[in-house]
Amino acid sequence: MPAIEGKPAQPVANQDDEIIFPPVTREHILHCSYDYWFPKYRTSCIRSEIIPLTPDFVSYIHEDGIVLADDPFSDPNQEQDEDDDWEPTNPSSDFPPPPRDPRDESGSEDDDDDEPTTARLPPNQRFPELHQKIESTIAQLGGSVAPKLNWSSPRDATWISRHPNTIKCTSANDIYILLKSSSFISHDLDHAFDDCAPTTTSQSSPPFQPVLVLRSYFNILPSLEFRCFVKDRNLVAITQRDPNYYPFLRSLRPHIVSRIRELFTKKLKFTFPEADFSFDAYIPEASYDDEVNRLGRARLIDINPWAPRTDTILFGWDELLEINVKRPVIGGPMSTQEQDGSEVEGESDDDEEGEEEDRPELRLVEKDDPAAYNFSSPAFSAHKLPKDVVDASQAGEGGGMRELAETLREFERGRREGVQQGGQGRVEEVTEEPREQVGGSV
Repeated sequence: MPAIEGKPAQPVANQDDEIIFPPVTREHILHCSYDYWFPKYRTSCIRSEIIPLTPDFVSYIHEDGIVLADDPFSDPNQEQDEDDDWEPTNPSSDFPPPPRDPRDESGSEDDDDDEPTTARLPPNQRFPELHQKIESTIAQLGGSVAPKLNWSSPRDATWISRHPNTIKCTSANDIYILLKSSSFISHDLDHAFDDCAPTTTSQSSPPFQPVLVLRSYFNILPSLEFRCFVKDRNLVAITQRDPNYYPFLRSLRPHIVSRIRELFTKKLKFTFPEADFSFDAYIPEASYDDEVNRLGRARLIDINPWAPRTDTILFGWDELLEINVKRPVIGGPMSTQEQDGSEVEGESDDDEEGEEEDRPELRLVEKDDPAAYNFSSPAFSAHKLPKDVVDASQAGEGGGMRELAETLREFERGRREGVQQGGQGRVEEVTEEPREQVGGSV
């Protein structure tokens, strides 16, 4: 695969300093889906199993409320005690519906006639084969897993997890709770292809198949997670993912770059179909009997689109788009067999000669960086607020929040007036539609 010298930098800004981003295609997004690339790079990844999802499961994720599977440890033949009247009538749900408002009883019969409701079945009855597959896969992977869909994991829903502040799951019910509570998961299912440019080829794009990915869970060191950026098949930037300051990382700089370059050059550089993309890597500590290396072999965690939705963390998209790659690689991807047979020759002369020149920039959180100490709000807190509140906070100094506060005051004023007139006549019920939640991050 030849290289060309002196490729001009891509124009990324217009006269108004607005970033002009290259078009993102549907195929590019699909190439970053876990089920597409994992079979190619399985030996460099964490042990994982991929489960295709059925339409019933996707509908279940979209539904309001959380109906869980029946307790697998309960004995259906066991006689119940006489004093167990306190148990809920629907044992499948940990979140029973709120009590009925007495004021609504007068119109309840009419409402029931107009909109009949049916009891929703628990997952083990609604999609029993898929539910059993999830349970057996959890056992197969050691009893605890980390779930995700094609692109995103439910990291914004750890607040509701049975294993606090983690996405660790030891049962199918743990997975259901996280998936149904996550805005990131909703984004994968409903908005993965938003703003994609139309395809330029005559071949139709393959259909989107939602999948559930279960990975063996282990306690990672956040300090050794990194996001890496590839442009023109060149590794151009590496950033620390965790926003905390870790003093020991400074002495590990050359080891971090070396391990990530090794993963990229041997596995990704010539085999991934896209020339521009991002990937996440985790570098474990070296084994105790390794007296030479301080860090172990880097593991591939995720591949992310070269798109505005991907968080660049310590870089900016304007910086990455303006990087002028001096040795861009042109041509299509090779197969993994072709690359395995050309690793030694391909890295012997040209790559070693330009290694220092093409060395990627590694950015770590520095000691004096104010962002390293600004943790007044928890991670993903924006995804726990209504969208209109987040939009108001970003609408300029004072203006957006002032308009929102005035709207809320008018609503409260109208509610009080309605309560005061409640004794004189029937007050029309005000139904507030559920607010859209902020979501969608890769």
